Amino acid sequence: MAAARAIGVRKGWSAVTIPSVAQEVGYTSPLLYEHFRNKEDLLTQIPVEAIAGFEKRLTEKLPEDAEAALFTTVERYWNFMLKHTQLYRLANAMDGVLIDRRVVGPQSLSKALGDSVRPLLKESASDAETLVDELWAMLYGMAALYLDRFAPFDLTKVTAAVVQLVSGARTKHRT
Repeated sequence: MAAARAIGVRKGWSAVTIPSVAQEVGYTSPLLYEHFRNKEDLLTQIPVEAIAGFEKRLTEKLPEDAEAALFTTVERYWNFMLKHTQLYRLANAMDGVLIDRRVVGPQSLSKALGDSVRPLLKESASDAETLVDELWAMLYGMAALYLDRFAPFDLTKVTAAVVQLVSGARTKHRT
């Protein structure tokens, strides 16, 4: 997996093939085919591994205050995206590389966000789920714009947008 990740980060995900990974680690292709059905299977396992670590980091040692926990989560989300740009792009199928979307999809990253958002609207599960979806869509959209160089990175703007989204959800919830 490390060899495939290294090739993908260095040369792009389309350069990751069973033969290229086999060559990188000094194995034969048939040996790798014993572990991975094809390139898609190999590429799918990379974000599965990355997201597992990301989910753990996203929710560990959060502040007890629900709002502070949300902002910490948002900051960690952005830090992951900035530090692991290629993995983020792969996990979100941003470069047209085929991965198994049944295994890795938007639900992978939104679940961890949801764990920090739900306490803000604990009285209403449906409102909390809507907020989780809207928050993930906003963060994903802002990340996509940044990664495709349509918008500069600005954590202050991201935080302000999150405040507005959460404030609107709370207001709606109270009425």
